[in-house]
Amino acid sequence: MTVFWLLDYLALAIIVACALMVVWMRNLNGAVMALSGVGTLLSVLFVVLGAPDDAHSEVVVGAIALPALYLIAIGKARTDVVDRGELREREEGKPRDGEE
Repeated sequence: MTVFWLLDYLALAIIVACALMVVWMRNLNGAVMALSGVGTLLSVLFVVLGAPDDAHSEVVVGAIALPALYLIAIGKARTDVVDRGELREREEGKPRDGEE
């Protein structure tokens, strides 16, 4: 019986550590991987607590789907625009069209 309590507290401590890593990391890809760790460890905790159906849902959503979507969104946001004129931005020191 005490082994289960020990496993519960160990999983909970690692979940909290991963959650803090998500908040404090400056690298977005690393933060997404830490978030995936939270989902994986939550599924382990659900199995230990006797809820395998919830654990399965958490693996699919929290450890696979959500991090994959975040990584895709981060990758799309970082893509380089070929034609900067479409963004209507100006380079440093250069005036906009029609300005002097």
